[in-house]
Amino acid sequence: MKIDCPSIELNQRDCLCTNTDCERRGRRCECVRNHRSHGNLPACLRS
Repeated sequence: MKIDCPSIELNQRDCLCTNTDCERRGRRCECVRNHRSHGNLPACLRS
């Protein structure tokens, strides 16, 4: 099953990440993949 990511502009506007210098900011699929590879969750998936 393929999951489509919303536009980068929309993601950047709504992104909860406090690291504004992150190269993955606004690229949710890349961000989630990176965090999961390190055994954690990005801010947008934390309660």
